[in-house]
Amino acid sequence: MLERKNTQDKRYILGQFFTPPHICSRLVSDIDFTDALIIEPSFGTGNFLSSVRNLPNEKIGLELDSDIFSDQFVNEKTKLLNENFYDFTIKTSKKLLFLGNPPYRTPAYSLTTHKDTISKLTKKYNVLGIREEAVFFILHTIDIIRSNGGSGEIHYVLPTSLLKNNSKFFTKFKEFLMEQCHFIKITSLKGAEFDGVAQDLIFLSLDIKPNATAIASGLWSTAGKQEFVTVDGEKVLLEDYLCLANDDSIRFHKIFKKTYLGSVPCESLLMSIAGESREDFQRRLCNIIADKEITTERLYQRLQFNGKFHLKVFSAPKDSATVKDKLKKILSYVHNIQDKDNILQDFLNISNYKEINVRKGIRYYFRCEKLKKNKNFVYELNPNPCRSFYFTGNPSHSSTDYFGFCDYDCNRNVSPGANRTVPVDGIEHNLTDSFVSWWQANTNEPLSEVTSYIMFVAKTSWYKDMKRKNKRFYFAIPTKFIPREQRYSNKGFSPLVKPNLTLID
Repeated sequence: MLERKNTQDKRYILGQFFTPPHICSRLVSDIDFTDALIIEPSFGTGNFLSSVRNLPNEKIGLELDSDIFSDQFVNEKTKLLNENFYDFTIKTSKKLLFLGNPPYRTPAYSLTTHKDTISKLTKKYNVLGIREEAVFFILHTIDIIRSNGGSGEIHYVLPTSLLKNNSKFFTKFKEFLMEQCHFIKITSLKGAEFDGVAQDLIFLSLDIKPNATAIASGLWSTAGKQEFVTVDGEKVLLEDYLCLANDDSIRFHKIFKKTYLGSVPCESLLMSIAGESREDFQRRLCNIIADKEITTERLYQRLQFNGKFHLKVFSAPKDSATVKDKLKKILSYVHNIQDKDNILQDFLNISNYKEINVRKGIRYYFRCEKLKKNKNFVYELNPNPCRSFYFTGNPSHSSTDYFGFCDYDCNRNVSPGANRTVPVDGIEHNLTDSFVSWWQANTNEPLSEVTSYIMFVAKTSWYKDMKRKNKRFYFAIPTKFIPREQRYSNKGFSPLVKPNLTLID
């Protein structure tokens, strides 16, 4: 979910991104702590605990990482536990108030340590298909509150995308939140204020058991449904903020039964450089993997081709802290790969170097099943590499559009981010029944034309307006069908370029 995802340090593995003290103090100043038992489920370096240390409330803090766990905040009112939040339970008649910055990570670290617990939670609350740690933290928090009578609040720092993702599974999660909670308010935060965070965040405040005061706040309808939420002091429609409102569009998950995540080669190391041939890339990689005594200095030289690097970070001075840190991480990837049995033979096999479509041309990446199940760095493989339509799978408000066709696979690790692919051949078998009905009710064109139609929509002013309005807009098409004659005329839509099976930048 975060830009610094492909690192193997503990902060990435555990999803640790700490809230600066001045932000903690600002956020807690607006919370009513009266008669509440305060629980910080992942206190990290203790910045939130420090911000409430002078309150008379009883407090409990939990931190999984023993390397940063500290008892400096322990007193007669504060109990600290060096344990996993998913192992935590409590029985009390007090109001529970959860405060903090849950870990953000996909796939969640808990899926390797508490898979059964997560499975029970997601089934119990019918929130399936998500692998994000912050979602699981919220589910467990709500479960604890519900098991203690259902009275409590959540005040968590979270990625904005958690509430803006309009994929099928996240839509279900947001509907679950609307059913279970009263949205007290949402405060926008700048990710740049957090070390290692490259996306914007929010401070989400939820009341798990809406009370008479909440309903009387003017944010609820007479039917008992919350209509509005206060965002940065302004009253906005809740469904609009959560991207749940009917905006006359058909989202991608209602078009396709299944999409695939483009492969994720380990950053820089397993991706070729612009202008580098397959053979040059293979030679460079083999020199790296075969060198059992490789140093950061030799690695720095071998990560470039004709003086160019794949990663922008290496445009900084060689002796800068950012470059040294990145080299150290990539060197650890190299050592990890070198530990695999007979791995050099795989690197010597030219057929393992696959052509890949990137934003501006063709690159190559080293594709090897031996590296797929690797706990020390991200290396995922698209299970269905074939001629596909692709689109941005993790858009941001600032990302450029990214649509086109690829002959084999589409790399997620090149700007602007994650990509989703949909096989072109046999696409009629991958369309939902509801979309097929919609298509057949509007046109006699064959279902094989769906990809061309989608490519056309991606270039229209309608799509651009939707992207501007929704900030983080996952691919969709308008519910009003655009007839063929109108698509290839000069009326109503711009730009009018007939789609073809080529890369569209």
